[in-house]
Amino acid sequence: MSRGRLGGVVPLAGLLALAACSPGGARSPDETARRQEEAAYLAAPRVDRADFGAGGYSLEGRAAKGAEVRLASPGGGGVTVRPDADGSWRLTVPVASAGAIYGLSETSAGRTVQAEGYLFLSPQHGAWMLRAGAGARAMSPGAAAPIVLDTDRAGGTVVSGRAAQRGLVGVQLNGSRMGEGRADDAGVFEIRLKGPVPPGANRLRIFGDGISAERTLNLSPTIPPVGGPLRVTPQGTGLRIDWLTPGGGVQSTQILP
Repeated sequence: MSRGRLGGVVPLAGLLALAACSPGGARSPDETARRQEEAAYLAAPRVDRADFGAGGYSLEGRAAKGAEVRLASPGGGGVTVRPDADGSWRLTVPVASAGAIYGLSETSAGRTVQAEGYLFLSPQHGAWMLRAGAGARAMSPGAAAPIVLDTDRAGGTVVSGRAAQRGLVGVQLNGSRMGEGRADDAGVFEIRLKGPVPPGANRLRIFGDGISAERTLNLSPTIPPVGGPLRVTPQGTGLRIDWLTPGGGVQSTQILP
């Protein structure tokens, strides 16, 4: 998957219209320099856990101490929360049955930093961090599907899933070796295929330490969603999400059972 195709600076329309804090009052040169240095090293906010219940999704994560954490929707609405003294934050957001996408950011010392991707929440298929040019990451235990495919419009594909901790994993497509890699300490692997995946029927095989899976894929071209930032299409017991990336590209995330 080409990061160049999916990268850029054009924001997802209507998703991340976040107002930066305007520092007020006169400050000494030393105080100004200190604040600028702190903002320069402001780490992106993250989601550590997402649990679905009667009130929607309960989210937990971490951000900079004293920052304002914002979860923004494409319609312009959003929820804000302040982290605890140790940097942990929690909030609950209702989610429609069709699923929804959100932008996560934090603002501190006049600087706004966005999370590494967009948060997709589905009552049926779990919580996922959709990442441009990379594989989607499961945010909740129920979202740990065996295989996830992320594909761009050129056919570049990342295959991700779970295997044994630090285990070696290989990927074959239609009988040809297309990539290999190693799972991390949590058992999550992410393998960028060596060539594009053509549309139509394809036979995918993933094998290695702690995993052995085969799937027949009927891939169709990635098409931009109409009337919003994403299009969600059920595929049997799985799901396909076509979504707009921050760079103005289109990416397809397929969650395969």
